[in-house]
Amino acid sequence: MRADVERAAQAVRAAAVFDWTWTVNDLQPFCDRVGWQLSGHDQRLPSVSTNLDVNRPDALLFIADASEIEQPRRIKQIAFRASDVVLGRTDLQQELDEVFDNLVQRVFEVVGQRPTDWWIEPTRGFRWDLSAAVVTAKISATSVYMYLVSPAYQRRNDEIEQSGDDE
Repeated sequence: MRADVERAAQAVRAAAVFDWTWTVNDLQPFCDRVGWQLSGHDQRLPSVSTNLDVNRPDALLFIADASEIEQPRRIKQIAFRASDVVLGRTDLQQELDEVFDNLVQRVFEVVGQRPTDWWIEPTRGFRWDLSAAVVTAKISATSVYMYLVSPAYQRRNDEIEQSGDDE
């Protein structure tokens, strides 16, 4: 199983200092900064391929529908894999744990602050609330993931989660 902790950390470093508007207009400048490839920028659903050395280098873009808000459309979050996705194997947990631990340590070094939140159920994860982006690292049974989240979108999700907890 391959992992690319260093390039994932470089993307986090770039996201932490990028001048985000969190609209699709940010995609090309951010991709240029981190060496990713953007295609279909003008389409309803653009696609991004990262430069990470993993078997699924595509990034997942979560973008508000045009019907949700006015143009330009808002980016909710960008998700990408820091490790290969390995299916059909049950002996990966130790390798994935090692990749996850190394990634979390590198993110800590890159952002220069302790995580804002962490959890162990249903999967392990760490979250850093930065001024430019909310950064989350998560581990699954098949891969290690990174999320770059709009702070406004994260606040909205936190409020929804909090109101659900209050009920």
